[in-house]
Amino acid sequence: MVTIIIPAFNESDTIDELIKSVIKHPQIREVIVVNDGSTDNTGKIAEKAGARVLNLAQNVGKADAMDIGVRAAQSEIILFLDADVIGFTHEKISNIIDPVLDGKLEMHIGILPRPSLSILSKKVFYFILILSGMRALTKELWYKVPRVHKDGFKIELALNHMARKWGKGLGYEIIPGLIHTTKEKKHGISSGLWRRVKMIKEIIFIIFQLYIFEPLKNSFERLFRIEFNKL
Repeated sequence: MVTIIIPAFNESDTIDELIKSVIKHPQIREVIVVNDGSTDNTGKIAEKAGARVLNLAQNVGKADAMDIGVRAAQSEIILFLDADVIGFTHEKISNIIDPVLDGKLEMHIGILPRPSLSILSKKVFYFILILSGMRALTKELWYKVPRVHKDGFKIELALNHMARKWGKGLGYEIIPGLIHTTKEKKHGISSGLWRRVKMIKEIIFIIFQLYIFEPLKNSFERLFRIEFNKL
């Protein structure tokens, strides 16, 4: 069985439809909404729709909200969903969770179609980034990620990186027919752009840390150990 975790901040426009579309799936044990300091009716709407709601007194950010949800979950397999994506069916949920439920993968990611990307950029994008809030994974994988990487949008790339290094690996599948509310539409042009820039900065930082700094650090450490052993 699977626990769905939905971090949510001021998502009253979409949270009801999202919960109702997934809560009766036969493999879903519970739906947890981590109400991340919302100032609207997100928590009340989610509770009325049948979710178990964890109300946070203040906004702690996406990664911390995800962590709170994982620690409260009753299942060993987690499905994270973004609160601003709707259009799910039971079939679409099954497409995301089945490879993890069947023990084939440690993590399986659902991705929104991105028709604007070229074939080459898609390959780079999917291999390195695979940015998506829709992902099924084992609790064990979540706890393998160092606490320092559980921060903002860094968590998604950190999960990808850890899944490639440990366990049964990861996969992804494009999920058509979903509707995503952009940051600019939710928060207004200026605030939405600021949030997008902040996200991009976090992504660049974690890419540098995971794929450049840490490999160099590990290489130097191995080199020093070899030289030290020669003494």
